Parts: sequence; structure tokens; C-alpha cells
Amino acid sequence: MHKEITIIGPGLIGASLGLALKRKKICEKIIGIDKSKKNLRNAYLLKAIDERRATIDKRIKESSIIFICTPVSLIDNIVKKLSDYTEKNQIISDVGSVKNIFEKKTLKLNDKKFSLVPGHPIAGTEHSGAKNAFNSLFEDKWCILTPIGSNKKSVRIISQIWKRVGMKVATMKINEHDKIMSITSHLPHLIAFTIVGTAFNLNIKKKKELINFAAGGFKDFTRIGSSDPKMWTDIFLKNKGFLKDTLSLFLKDIEKIKKLLEDEEYSQIFRLLKRTKQIRNIIIKKRI
Repeated sequence: MHKEITIIGPGLIGASLGLALKRKKICEKIIGIDKSKKNLRNAYLLKAIDERRATIDKRIKESSIIFICTPVSLIDNIVKKLSDYTEKNQIISDVGSVKNIFEKKTLKLNDKKFSLVPGHPIAGTEHSGAKNAFNSLFEDKWCILTPIGSNKKSVRIISQIWKRVGMKVATMKINEHDKIMSITSHLPHLIAFTIVGTAFNLNIKKKKELINFAAGGFKDFTRIGSSDPKMWTDIFLKNKGFLKDTLSLFLKDIEKIKKLLEDEEYSQIFRLLKRTKQIRNIIIKKRI
């Protein structure tokens, strides 16, 4: 059991982590740091954290592990801020969906001012904030670690924590992670956000009817379009290189389908849909 763990940004992921840490008795005390008084209060009332703080200061030395659960654009600067107070035996980890986010000068501080273990628990909902947190969010999900440096002990400690809260853990290189996420997560979110705009930009006289009939497939498909705009703007921009490449491939496939529709290629369209259904079934079975 750890004596104290700090969670910076106890929103959906951070507060859910706090709840899971408490449920599994992984630490005695959890500190929550956030500029949002409302979110801190929600996390505290939910009992995801034991103490509320608005800023990072010298008290952070008491925490053996610090989890950064903020939008990805803030993580590098937060690590720099932490380095003013931390020591090399303290572990800093994050939960960001993009891993190529650290500047060279930040990485030079690793193993000197802290031990950095970047991580990405692949879990969440379309909702955000501590008020939507729950302690079983991570069960039977994957967490990817992208180790930096040579501190195997720190990687092992972070890996054990995620396993204890119910996750399966894998390690991979930073670029490998970001490329995979651009395909499996970032592009689907980009499409979901975009298609809602496309639908309501159509020249339809009765917009009210469009809203009434926006159920079934449209509603299910665009669920993730309700996700936090700030968080996803950060993700898209921080992973724009891989996301642009993936988007280009997707647009080429869309053009192919468009051509098949124009030529009324029934058999080819059918084979394409059948193959996609088979792949989708394999993915579902792998997640069970």
C-alpha cells in the first residue's frame, strides 16, 4: 500500500482512478489537484479524493506517485512544474491518449527529478468530469504503457496498479501507440464529430423532423460525438501527423465506395460489407 498518491485533474478518468484505488486499498490517502473548484468538490463528495488542492506546491513531495489526468496539451507543462518539487524516486504517470507530447528538455529531467512512466488506460465514456466517475471504469480494459528511460521498477509499479484496478497491461513504443490510436480511437471520434455537423448542414426544410428521426444507427454511431470538445481538440492536434495519414487512407476508401455506388457494383459492395462484418465480429470476440 502506498502512503499517498496525487491525481492532477480528477475528472472522469482521474476520479474513477481515485475510486478504484480506494476500492482496492492501494493507497492510504489520495490528493486531488484541480483549478476547477466545482470539479474538485464533486471528486471530494464522491470520495474519489481525500484532500483538495488548487495548485502544485512543495507538499507534492509526500506523494510517491503522481497521476496527471488532464487534457494532453497540459501534460508537458505540468511535468515541468512538478520538477520544481519532485525527487527522482517519485513516479509521474499520465493517462493521455497521445504519447508523443514531451519536449526534449522535459525528458532530460527523467531519472534526475522524477521517474516518468507515460500511460494510457483505454477506458472512458462520452461524459466528462468527476460527477460521472465510477470505480469499475477500468475493469477488463487495456492500458498501454510507453516506458521512457531505464527505470524498470517504476514501470513495474505503475503496471501493477493498473492491473489491480482491473486492467490488462501492454507496453509499446510511443510512435506505435500514437499510430494505432489514430486508427482505433482518434479517427472514429473525428468522424462522429464531423457527421453530426454534416447532417445538420443539409438543406432540409424541416430540421425538427431530422432531430426526431435521428435515432437508431445515427444516434448510436454519433454517441462519442458528445465527448469533451476541449479534450478531443487537444488529442487531434497533438496527434495530427498520424491522424492526417489515417484520414487520407479513410478518404481514399470512401472514394472507392462512392465509385462502387455510382457503378451499382452490387456484388463488390456486398463482399465489402460482408468482410467488414466478419472483422467486426472478430473484434467483439477479442474484447470478451
